[in-house]
Amino acid sequence: MKKTFCFVILISIFFFSACKKTTKESSGGLTCRMLQSSNSIQNRFFFYDDNRNIIKVLFVDAAADTEQDNYYYVNGHVAYMIRLYQGTLGDTIYYTYNSDRYVEVNQYGFKLKYLYNGAGQIVKIENYEGSKLFDYSDYSYDIHGNCTRCIDYSWSDSTYFPYKITDFEFGNQKNQYPSMGLPPLNSMGATTAWFFSPNNITRMRMQSLGQSNKVVFVYHYSSFNENGYPLEISTTDSLNNVFTIEYIQYICP
Repeated sequence: MKKTFCFVILISIFFFSACKKTTKESSGGLTCRMLQSSNSIQNRFFFYDDNRNIIKVLFVDAAADTEQDNYYYVNGHVAYMIRLYQGTLGDTIYYTYNSDRYVEVNQYGFKLKYLYNGAGQIVKIENYEGSKLFDYSDYSYDIHGNCTRCIDYSWSDSTYFPYKITDFEFGNQKNQYPSMGLPPLNSMGATTAWFFSPNNITRMRMQSLGQSNKVVFVYHYSSFNENGYPLEISTTDSLNNVFTIEYIQYICP
């Protein structure tokens, strides 16, 4: 059984905002857009149309394997995405909207449903196979709109139980992930939560049910551009052992 949809970004992933033709900062200016991200695991290249909508993402990993995601729009929204592997036709993913919000994502028999609170924040993502709800994720936020906790639930023995809790901490600079211009397409869980937050993530703690130890990722930002977006990020554990270093380039208005 496939429990979650797969979307590769950084460690495993992922994305969030391409609902409108132009995305505004809270200050009223246009956001920067990510052009390239490079680390020891994967290089990512982002392509946009004249309205700043994402139209293609090219992934090249360390083994020179490639993946290409192509986005197609109807009425200003991503209607579907076609994912190609090494030039071969792969997955097609379809998106459904209601009042400018993503409400459903469909991919080869699996469906994700998004639920919102009164502030328009995603508070739950449900994962269905047919009419059966297999698992879901709940999200909590701070007063700044950052997603501070994700709880993943799974179905077992006629009940849903929490099997993983992820907590986030944030800095006061901008989060680079929404700058990709991508919605949380076909993923759920903690990695998707990265795209719900306006500020840069500084620490992520993951704990599985029944285990006392937590997996900790710490994010160190060496530099930012004049718009407040990070240019160099190193990811370590709590003992400062480096997992990866990421370099990011943007296009800014």
